[in-house]
Amino acid sequence: MKLASTATLIAALSLSAATFAQSGDMGSMKMQDKGMQSCMDMKGMQGMDMKGMDAQKCKDMMKGMRKKGGSKTAEAAPHETDAVVKGFDAAQGKVTLAHGPVKSLGWPAMTMSFAVKDKALFDKLAVGAKVHVGFNKEGDGYVVTSVK
Repeated sequence: MKLASTATLIAALSLSAATFAQSGDMGSMKMQDKGMQSCMDMKGMQGMDMKGMDAQKCKDMMKGMRKKGGSKTAEAAPHETDAVVKGFDAAQGKVTLAHGPVKSLGWPAMTMSFAVKDKALFDKLAVGAKVHVGFNKEGDGYVVTSVK
């Protein structure tokens, strides 16, 4: 009887140790789908191409947005980046840019669509052109305010 109890206890401890070992270190687990979905669901992030962005970059970007967002001053703050024009629709007032990192927002390089504030800016846009853009947060999105 004592041997059976000891064997049962050892088996139970071994099983729980194995379970803990498998679940204890979540750091190496790829959480792309879970972490990335919450990133893509954020206001103003719809339409972004998140290819190549891992969950950690997304979390860093979200931290930067929380720090910068929330106040009217932060929303009005100008941001700048170099970009390549991937496409645009003047009738819809949209441009798609593959932009570099935006330090002021903590963003990594990515491709996303922006609204364009002034229709005259479309004269400076051509697919494939390298541009330097200025943009602001307005409401739930970002609006290009200058193109050089």
